[in-house]
Amino acid sequence: MHSREQTDLGAADAEAIAKAHAVYTPFALRLYDLVVHGLSSRVAWRCPISRLTALYEANLSANHLEAGVGTGLFLDRAGTQFDRLVLADINTHCLDRAVRRLARFHPRSWQANLLAPLPPDPAPFDSVGLTFVLHCLPGTMTEKLVAVDHLKPLMGEGATLFGATILGHGVEPNAAARALLDLYNEKGVFNNRADDLESLALGLEARFGRVELEQHGLVALFNAR
Repeated sequence: MHSREQTDLGAADAEAIAKAHAVYTPFALRLYDLVVHGLSSRVAWRCPISRLTALYEANLSANHLEAGVGTGLFLDRAGTQFDRLVLADINTHCLDRAVRRLARFHPRSWQANLLAPLPPDPAPFDSVGLTFVLHCLPGTMTEKLVAVDHLKPLMGEGATLFGATILGHGVEPNAAARALLDLYNEKGVFNNRADDLESLALGLEARFGRVELEQHGLVALFNAR
């Protein structure tokens, strides 16, 4: 069994947010790992799943909040044991699939819009995952990083925020990446035309004392504390 808690949408652009996650239907999620992680990540974004799994292996704690869950793939591959695991996502289909996949860890779930304040929790988390979320959020990088401002109060002293996002500016996409960027931005699934490594770095450095970034293809991987 898992609980579901919901936050208010607040003043964020509800229509843009709805477009960004409407694609994650039960049918699409059955194909997600193969299409997105098996094909797109390797061929278009040029960042194989092994690199993202390694990011999780290096930064996961036993007291973890995953903000934007996808299918739960990286937690499934990298997680070994959790004292507490909370999954937060605006899309109920993603939550349901990830909760089933990660049932051995007894996760708790929040249905939550990361651009609105998140519910307080009595104990802070030691790690927070934010993977393949920022490139979906509407607005400039400054506006997207409001999501991090909402996550920070849930992080304990010395906690790590880590994740990855697909860049749309200052990169050199191949033909497959250009086609997907055009399609996803047109449909509102992505909102990353202006997202670049510098704006991500500046935003994280303004919020954390230590920030590490590396770029693999079109994907920026980060950890900050």
